Amino acid sequence: FQTLDYSDKNYQFLQEKKMKRLLLYVHFNKFNDLSSHVEYQLTKMRPLFSKLVFISNSSLPDEKRKTLLEKGLITDFLQRENSGFDFAAWRDGMYWVGFDFLKDYDSVTLMNDTCFGPLWDMKEIYAKFEADPETDFWGMTNFRANQQFKEHLQSYYLSFSRKVVQST
Repeated sequence: FQTLDYSDKNYQFLQEKKMKRLLLYVHFNKFNDLSSHVEYQLTKMRPLFSKLVFISNSSLPDEKRKTLLEKGLITDFLQRENSGFDFAAWRDGMYWVGFDFLKDYDSVTLMNDTCFGPLWDMKEIYAKFEADPETDFWGMTNFRANQQFKEHLQSYYLSFSRKVVQST
C-alpha cells in the first residue's frame, strides 16, 4: 500500500493532463427514491469523469432520472432489476457502454452508493495513482485480515487502469 507524494513529477504532469475516466455507479434504494447523499456524491465525483453511468437497481421515478440528467450529474441512466448484486450491475453497465469502448478510457471506476462522502477532493488521489505505472488498480478501503476473511480491497469503490481494462 502506498503513501501519496504530491511532489512527484508524474503526479504534477497528470494534474495538467485531462484524463478520460469512466464511472459505473450502482444505486439502490428500497423506497425507490434518491437519497441526498447520492446527489452529494454525484456532485463531487462528476467533474472527475468523462462519462458517468448511473445504474439503478430501484424503480426510480422519471422525475428523479430527469433531474440527474438535467443537472449534468450523470451522462447515462440504466434501469435494471435488483439481481446479482453490485458485480452484476457493473457488468450490465459495461454492456451498456460496450466492452469495445471500455478500452478507450484511462480508467474505469466501480462505485456504489453504500458509502458516504467523498470527504476530500478526489482529484489528487486519482492523479497520484494514474501517475504511478506500478498501480494497475486500487480501492478506497483495505480490509485487514481477520479469522474469518483474508485481507482484501472492499468492493464498494474500485478503480482500474487502462492496462487492466485492455488486458485479456
